[in-house]
Amino acid sequence: MARSFRLPDLGEGIHEGEVITVRVKVGDAVKEGDIILEVETDKATVEIPSPYTGQCRKSLSSPAI
Repeated sequence: MARSFRLPDLGEGIHEGEVITVRVKVGDAVKEGDIILEVETDKATVEIPSPYTGQCRKSLSSPAI
């Protein structure tokens, strides 16, 4: 069953961030807790873990250029 992933809360008062690294590709196996994205905010770079175990079936994000 496919599940959607939404960017979690990045911290108090932080409303946006820029994806700087995507660590998974479509087809990759992912375990809950694996780091799948790095997001840069005005305060820090935050590693985003996967909330699910499964396989990446589709990616709607790409790193900033």
